[in-house]
Amino acid sequence: MLTRRPDARALALARFLRRWAGAFSFSADALDSPDTARAGMTLLDAAQRAERLAADDPVLVVLSEAGHFESVPGGHARFVETVEVRHAVLRLSVGPDFDGGQVLAAIASASGPP
Repeated sequence: MLTRRPDARALALARFLRRWAGAFSFSADALDSPDTARAGMTLLDAAQRAERLAADDPVLVVLSEAGHFESVPGGHARFVETVEVRHAVLRLSVGPDFDGGQVLAAIASASGPP
């Protein structure tokens, strides 16, 4: 059975989302805030979904076209965060409930040039 190797951009996006999830987790501990903890868990869900994105997934295509990925040695990639993407992530802590798929869609729709 052939196993598809994860797309380097998908893995970079997942790492980005996990870093944000960690920040929300740390904030939830300090603030004793269930909404902040929920946002962190939603970001972890989005990271799991991101890891499974195919190379031609619309989220990766949009983010790639907007210049949100840099190639790094070893066939890896780095996600380039912008203010618009940061705002899309931060809205999780003050907005309505989101799921991981909606997080990915929000990041893609907020993507502007880095």
